Order: sequence, then structure tokens, then C-alpha cells
Amino acid sequence: MTTRSIRIPDEIDELLIKAADEEHISVNAAVVQAVEEWARMRRHRAEVRAVTAQVMAEDKELLARLADA
Repeated sequence: MTTRSIRIPDEIDELLIKAADEEHISVNAAVVQAVEEWARMRRHRAEVRAVTAQVMAEDKELLARLADA
């Protein structure tokens, strides 16, 4: 396991502590969950962009016809 030291603005730290308390988890667990969720969302957005680009390339003519309809 890696140990990191990070700087968090006071107002974000307050939000973090409050959220962790409301979830009955440690601040560390809240940070780990937040980073996991952020990483999943980034990966998902990249996949959606890739699929969108693929559809736009493969169905360019169909999309043009739909735009004219």
C-alpha cells in the first residue's frame, strides 16, 4: 500500500470530513472512494468519446441524411 501526503484546501477538507462522517467511514476511505469514482468516470467518458467518434465515422452518410430530415 502506498502512503501519500496531499494538500487539500480547508473548505474541501471540511466537505470531506462531513461527508465521511455522514457515511460513517474514515476520511481515508472517503478519499479512496472518491478517487475510484473519478477514475471510473474518466475511463467511461473516454470510452463514450471513442464509441461516438466510431459511430460518426462509420455512419457519416446516415447522420448527414438525418440532419437534413
